[in-house]
Amino acid sequence: MISKKDLLKEMNISYGQLYRWKREGLIPDDWFIKQSVATGQETFFKKELILPRIQSILELKDKYQLEELRNFLNPILSERNFTIKEVLALNEIDPFIAKKYSMKKEIFTIYDIILLYIFSINQDKLNFDEYLDYDFSVLKDLNRIAYILQINEYYLLITDLNTIIDQKINVYKKYRFEDVSSMIAKEI
Repeated sequence: MISKKDLLKEMNISYGQLYRWKREGLIPDDWFIKQSVATGQETFFKKELILPRIQSILELKDKYQLEELRNFLNPILSERNFTIKEVLALNEIDPFIAKKYSMKKEIFTIYDIILLYIFSINQDKLNFDEYLDYDFSVLKDLNRIAYILQINEYYLLITDLNTIIDQKINVYKKYRFEDVSSMIAKEI
């Protein structure tokens, strides 16, 4: 935990900035924890939540409008956008794959991250370069399932098994987007 006073000092921000960001929805109300102390009542924050949030606000506030910034920091994963820095901080995402994908896209959605995760942990089977031109933005549904199919010695990633008619094709692995997003949420 960190006190409001220590937070303001450590992050070099003013009381007014902190509460303006709260009013603007950049910092959730429930992060402001009131506790009794010897001199009355003081506000505290969970250090592991508030410090990265304020750092993100400070880094992004001059680049993006308020609505875009709110979207970055929105706790609803399916509506939130992520920076390359946040993506690179995720354990299972291969930095090389993420950086290659970031040449195509500056802002990432949870769907982008799910696919980067699938490619990262299946590098021995899938060649990410073959999918660089694919438009992942159409995959906006956490109920979706991604399949890795094995066709002889070749592996293919698809997100719609109905397009495959041949029953001789082997499903090597399948990933429910909802399960992968839950796992990713624990790291964010």
